[in-house]
Amino acid sequence: MKKCAVLPEFSRLMSDTIVWDILASVADAVVTIDEEHRVVYCNKVAERMFGYSFDELVGTDVSPLIPEPHVSVHRGYVDRYLQTKEGRVIGKSRECSARRKDGSTFPVEISYSVSETAGKLYFTAVIRDISERKRLEHEVRFMEKLANVGKAVANVVHEIRKPLVLIGGFARQAESCTALKADEKTRRKLKIVVNEVKRLEGLLSGIHLLTRPEVASHKRPVSVDELLRETFELFDPMLQGKQIHLQTDIAPQSIPVTGDPDRLKQVFLNLLQNAVEALEGSGTIRVTARSEDGRARIEFENDGPAIPQEMADRIFDPFFTTKADGTGLGLAVTKNIINDHGGEISIRSEGGRGVSFIVTLPLSGE
Repeated sequence: MKKCAVLPEFSRLMSDTIVWDILASVADAVVTIDEEHRVVYCNKVAERMFGYSFDELVGTDVSPLIPEPHVSVHRGYVDRYLQTKEGRVIGKSRECSARRKDGSTFPVEISYSVSETAGKLYFTAVIRDISERKRLEHEVRFMEKLANVGKAVANVVHEIRKPLVLIGGFARQAESCTALKADEKTRRKLKIVVNEVKRLEGLLSGIHLLTRPEVASHKRPVSVDELLRETFELFDPMLQGKQIHLQTDIAPQSIPVTGDPDRLKQVFLNLLQNAVEALEGSGTIRVTARSEDGRARIEFENDGPAIPQEMADRIFDPFFTTKADGTGLGLAVTKNIINDHGGEISIRSEGGRGVSFIVTLPLSGE
């Protein structure tokens, strides 16, 4: 950030009135810029929100706080207002993204105002971090989708499973029929039928797990570190023949939680299998586990391609998948199990490579 002097007339305004104290006490972030897009004021909330100090921000261009494509749009708003004195967003609130000092972005709601002092215009933004609101909105949409799936699951299982079992059974019998051994073309077709029946049976099982995880009656005190070590033993055969390295960093002390060990191992295996598929045969998977602030924190990270934000926002939605042969239920089931344990799961994917799934669970007795 290149520094420049703060305009003296704005400095006098802030020192000669009670505006400074008022803005400093506002619960939301406040950032004021001049006609050249330079920051001339920010309050303490803005410092905490963006990770910059007052001295780092004031006198510098505002662009580092605004990720593309919003930064060019923002400049357009300011330039248009200077030319026409007509503001399309002045006095209104809008949602967009902001950028912290560490480069991470987060959703915000911004309301704008403009004032004139000593013949110069100043634009003030009141900025509210709406990350938690967005998370809750996503949770509501997720639960609504679960409710809709739950209404249909009984009919789906009843209407599809029985004829599917018959089709699969007859296809397997025909496939093994001696009379068809010489008819390779027919055998290939039957094999396709058998495989597709198996895939559909898996889909029905996934829907059942999604809508009724059945974990409550099997919960007991367990240790996350022990469950992870058992999961790694189950996972080891999946790495055979692949150039994939598993790195682990598990806290030496016990990480006690209350949960269903089988369902939690299912979650861990799902996330590890996801990582294997993302790496496409080569790369590194890192698993870390710690106790932090009364919660167990388990992170599954791989150095495969990053996931675009629009996909990351939907990654836990039922039936959403990026795989050609996926059902879109694996991560939805995983999230459902974690929610049932009073925990949370989130995804982090920034830059060109790397994806992390972070699971948190309440520690026993917390």
